[in-house]
Amino acid sequence: MKNIDELEERIEILESSLAMQDRTVEEMNKFIIAQQRQIANLEKKIAILAEQLKDITDIAATGNVEDAPPPHYN
Repeated sequence: MKNIDELEERIEILESSLAMQDRTVEEMNKFIIAQQRQIANLEKKIAILAEQLKDITDIAATGNVEDAPPPHYN
């Protein structure tokens, strides 16, 4: 009987440990998903900034500041 009790206790410990690991993996998955969304948003913002910088560089290269659209048009 003692051996069976020890095995049952070990199984309970393993089940508890597995449940904690499952919870941790789920939390990490949610965190990774949130980070991926944030990265995608930042990539969009970088693309917009790169386009604006290109426009500014093109204007500066041509010297036609008067032909440039006002900043609020972007």
